[in-house]
Order: sequence, then C-alpha cells, then structure tokens
Amino acid sequence: MRFDCGDQSSSLAAGVCRQLAVASCMIVAGHAQAQQTLPAVTVTAEHMGQWFAPVANTPSTTYAVGEDGIDLFGGKGATNPYSMVSELPGVQMQTIDAWGLVNQQGGNKGLRVRGEIASHGANGTVEGLPLNGPGAGPGYLFLLDAENIASVSLAQGPIAPDRFSLYDTVGQLDTRILWPRAQPGGSVSLATGDHGFRRVFGRVDSGQLASDTAFFLSASATSANKWRGGGESPRRRETFAAGLSQALGALDVKMFLGHNEMSADNYKGLTYAQSKDESLFDKVDYDRVPTGTTGAQLANWQGYNQQAFETTALLAEISYAFSKDSRLVVKPFYAKEKGEYLYASGNFVRKWLIDHSTYGVTTELHTELAQAKLAFGYGWVSMEPPGPPTCWKHYTPDANGGLNFHSWNMLAEVTRRHDLHNVFVVAERTFGPTLVKGGLRYVKDILPSIDYYNPAGVGDVGFNAAIDQSSGVVAARSVRSSSIEALAPYLGVHHALGSGVDLRAALGRNIGTPAFDAFQSPPIAGLSKQQIWDDNELELADTLDLGARIRFAGGYVEPVLYYTRYDNKGVSVYDASYNASYNQNIGKATQYGLQLSAGWAAARGVNLFGSFSWQRSRFDEDLRTAAATVRRTKGRQLPDVPLIMASLGAAWQLGSVTVAPVVHHMGRRYANVEHTETMSAYTVTNLDVSHRMQTGWGALRTSIAVINLFDVRYIGYNNANETSNGSAFYPGAPRTLMAKVTLDF
Repeated sequence: MRFDCGDQSSSLAAGVCRQLAVASCMIVAGHAQAQQTLPAVTVTAEHMGQWFAPVANTPSTTYAVGEDGIDLFGGKGATNPYSMVSELPGVQMQTIDAWGLVNQQGGNKGLRVRGEIASHGANGTVEGLPLNGPGAGPGYLFLLDAENIASVSLAQGPIAPDRFSLYDTVGQLDTRILWPRAQPGGSVSLATGDHGFRRVFGRVDSGQLASDTAFFLSASATSANKWRGGGESPRRRETFAAGLSQALGALDVKMFLGHNEMSADNYKGLTYAQSKDESLFDKVDYDRVPTGTTGAQLANWQGYNQQAFETTALLAEISYAFSKDSRLVVKPFYAKEKGEYLYASGNFVRKWLIDHSTYGVTTELHTELAQAKLAFGYGWVSMEPPGPPTCWKHYTPDANGGLNFHSWNMLAEVTRRHDLHNVFVVAERTFGPTLVKGGLRYVKDILPSIDYYNPAGVGDVGFNAAIDQSSGVVAARSVRSSSIEALAPYLGVHHALGSGVDLRAALGRNIGTPAFDAFQSPPIAGLSKQQIWDDNELELADTLDLGARIRFAGGYVEPVLYYTRYDNKGVSVYDASYNASYNQNIGKATQYGLQLSAGWAAARGVNLFGSFSWQRSRFDEDLRTAAATVRRTKGRQLPDVPLIMASLGAAWQLGSVTVAPVVHHMGRRYANVEHTETMSAYTVTNLDVSHRMQTGWGALRTSIAVINLFDVRYIGYNNANETSNGSAFYPGAPRTLMAKVTLDF
C-alpha cells in the first residue's frame, strides 16, 4: 500500500519550478550586463553574526543565525528551523537523516533547549506567529525553504513578554521570512547527493516597482532514499511560496503564502540492545516485503510505516505609523494541516488521521512616553486538536501488502476549539549606559471540548459517517472546556561597563503546556476524563540569567549562567485513590548551567566560532509511577540530557574559495531515569567547501558538503521523555556527500 501522492513530474511544485526557470532566464538576460562584478566577501568579527551570534544590547539571552549560518549549520535538505539552531549554546537537536528532512511521528521532533524537551509538536513561530498548536504533524517545520528565510533566532531563559509564543519553557524560536528584495533578480539551485538525494529550487523577485509594490515567487522539489533499509524519505517534498510587500505612505502591508506537500517512509527505531551493536546501525529497519505470519510480524513491513501531509499557511503584517514614535502592527494568520501516519501498533496497523487548522491574530501598539519605549499587545490563537489525538483506525495486515479494516480505535469530535489569549505590556528605557526592560504577560488557555464516541460497530467510513454510525457519546471519556490562567512577569537589565565589557541580568517566568496526553490514555475506574482535564495546569518555569559580553580585538566571548525552577511539569504519576497512573501537572524540577559562545577573526580570512554548554537538569523528588514502583528520579540527570555539549567551527577564505569545518560534540546521555541505559558520547565533523565566481549570468556558487566526515557511528535521536524509558534509539547518518550549484542573478 502507498499513499496516492501523485506523479512528481506533474505536480504543482514541479510545474511552478519550470515556470520560474523560464522567468529566471528572462530576468538574467535582462540584467547580465548590469552584473559584471561581484563584491568581495569580507568576513570580519562583525560579519560573524551572519553565522550565529548573541543579540547585543538586550538583557535576554537571545542568539541569531543569519543567512550564512543557515546555509552552514542548517540541514542540507534546506528546511527545518530546528536544524538551523543546532549549534547554538544550550541546544540539543539530532536529525535521523543527513538532510534534516525526517518528520518524526508524534510530538517530539528532536529539539531540547537547556535540557527541556519540546514534546508537544513543532515549537516556534514565523514572523512571531504560531502557525501550529500542540500536535503530532510536521507543523511549520518543513513549510519554508531555507532560501526564503532571512534569519532564525532563539531566545532562552527569561523570555520578554513582547516575544510571543504559545508556550516558551523550551525557549522561543522565531523564523523571519526573506521578504521581496528591493532589486529585481532571483536564485536557482540544483543539489544532488548520496542515497538518491536531489533538490531543485527557484525564486524570482520583482524588485521594487513604481507602485512601491514588490513580490517574489518560489518553488522547490526534493526527494531522497533512506540511508538504511528500503523506502524513500522524503518520497517527495514540494513547496510553493509567494510574498508581497506594499508601501502606502504611513501604511505598510506584507503578505506571505506557503504550501508544502510531503510524503515519506518512516525510519524504524532500534531497541536498547540493538543500539549497543554498531554493526546493526545500517541493518535494522522495516522489512522490504511483508514477512511473517502474525499481525505484529506483517506490520513490520515498510509499506505499513509511512506518512503523508499537506500544509498551507497564509499570514499578513499590517503596520501603520501614527508618528515617528508610534505605530500599530496587526498580524492575522491562517494555517491548515491535513495528512496521516500509518504505523505498526501491536498486531495491527494504525492509521492516524489528522485534519485541523490554526488561526488567529496578534496586535501590538508601540509608542514612546517620557523617554521610555512602550509596547502593548494582544494575541489570540485558535487551535484544533490533535493534540490530543482524535482519529485512529486499526487495520489487520496481510501477506500481500493489503489492509483489512478492523475497527476504530479512537473516534472523537472537537466541539469547542482550543483557544489561547495573550495580553502583554512592556516598558524599556535607557539610563546612560544602562538599559532596563520590564513587562508582564497574562495568558488564558482555554482547553478544548471533545466528545468521545463509542467506536464499537463503526465501519471503515469517513469521519462524519463514523460519527453518525456510532451508538453515541461516552460521557466518562469526553471532556468539556476548562480555562487555565497564568501571569508571567519579566525584568531585565543591560549595562555597558566600558572597555568592551557588557553585563546583563534577566529574571522572569516562562509558561509550558498542560498535560494533554491524559485524554487518549486508557480509562481509569472511578476517574472521569473531565476530572483529569479540570486538574490540568500550565507548566511554570521561573528563570534567572546572568550574562556578560567581553569584546576584544577581532572577537568576543559571551558567558551565561542560568538557574530555573519548574512547577507543574507534566509527569505520569501514581494516584493511590484510583490505583492507577496518569499524566498530571505536578512535577517539580531544577535546571542550572553555564553557556559560552565566542567568535574570533584570528587572521585575515580566518574566522573561528564556537559554543559550549554545561547543564544540569533534574527532578527535585522521586516519582511514584505504580503502587509498588517508585522511580528514583530525585537529583538524577533527566533522560537524553547530556552534561556537556560543544561546537567549534571555522571559515577559512582563500580568495573565492571558503573552507568551513564544524565539529560538534555531544556528551554521554542516559536513556532512563535510573541511569542503567546509556548513550555514548560522540563527536561529529561536517565540512563545507564553496567557490564563488561572477559570470555573465550572475553570481555562481558551487559547494560540496560532507556530513559526518569521519563516518562516526553513534546514537543521535532518542524519544525518551522526562519519566519514560527511551523505547527507540536512532543511529545518526553515516558519511554523506552533497554537491550544490546556485546561480544568483
């Protein structure tokens, strides 16, 4: 069985790529004579911010990655903002393939920040807008091509209230769009690599027209084989994007439309025993043909373990300047995600149907009063589950690769959407060399209402027909909406001490997700889902950051010390009243650590940059998970969190050639809270070599990338959360080569 994803050669993205190629040739021909020289690329200490650098002159710990850094650090599949921040201090991000193109099923997409896991779907915003809520689909992660991204920034520690996110205990990751350029032109690139990797991308910019209008169009098509087992990942990933900017005096309008279609075969995780045998790393995967006689054996076929999704997003930014000091910014957005996972579930094959939307608006008023900068904001985001899951079908596999419908395993209807309201006020003022910023965020999280329908006797029909066939709502497994409120204060100070030294401190509260997972868990005698739903709380993280920035000739060093206390962490805990374990927001934890980032122009044409993290992340108490089981979690490092991480990179420019190696070290991690299962430390080196030259057609860039240069065998991604054992281990990709040619005109 395969998803009907259509013929790639006749797809929307492929067709648009052909049209862009024609348009590109026309624009190139018209501008070839005007582009006879290419300015030299001068890399200096200030230019390091194009790779990654702490954001200066702010009390918060915020790192930004520019276009050069996105190209160097990001996955070579040229998407996924998680991969673009992977070398930042405090960031732990492992990809399952060499390209960063794997959408891992479920809420854990592979990102940790300061040891905290993003476990409820794609974490982050685009232009400050959360295009997806908590959910198991790909969200916004694969929506944008890297060539359409101007920068990615990650705020850690206390998050200022004017940096909006749904939940920010994992930091606040924001992606900025590369809006239409002022000059006409564009870019075309072709890439090919090991394991059948191939990608084509094209973008055309109109430039600023006489009407003060500018727009761009882009499209891409990507595919690759899996590096182990059979199948393709992605089988296809195709995107289309359009951006528009319009100046109308005091009014500025920007609009962006993005569409992504992707399908892929899943990678299989290894057991702990298999993860200790490196000879199995490229052997263990799903069967290439249906094998065995039992349902569980047959369900191990690759054809029963795959996914397909479509994601569309539309956003706008409308800004009106009342005066040079006052402006109003309104950002409405809408996003739609539709698709399904197919995967083995015991003796069955489960089909997880996902079809939901996210929409909302943010409004900000910026002004000045008594030399203070003021910002007032309101944001409303309306989300539709999953999460939690609402539609699961079970099928019985057969030896011919067919699926025979067995039953609905989960049939639930959302009767009230999940809404989040966010209100903030921020004031910022400079007193000589000292900047003070303070504010308050108020959050009202209105959980959804979900009716659980009795699935017994319902046939293999669509969702609406299944609801009609059901015998009715099961009240004990249904939930009505409930509200959770929280206040998140913030205070930060930045002081320029002089002699190239800045000091800063920030204290604030961040907010995390409620324990949604209780909804789909098995029922508990005497305990209704509504009781669990009503007991949900927002996770709270009170954090202190102390930092400094020390500048010297040609470089900088920025250390940060941090301390965080967590309340209401979602954990699975035993409740003696009902003789059962279930997810509750009652956990307490502590984090503290040291982060370093540095950059140095060591010599003419030679630049060094790096990061280092030492982190402790632990529970403050033991957790009882069953009547006779106590998990010895107190004081122990959380699963999958290393004590040490470090990255060191260089860019060596020799005329038109740049050589850029990056070395990444991941310390030893544990796969369970008892620390009896370990994942060994590893060090991986990636190498990029690029060449730039000017042609009559434009600027031509050729590059060769080697991922995992020394072919290190290691376990990267692990799906352990704070209290569960790591049930699946994923080896990192072997040495992989990619070549790319880009023409900018």
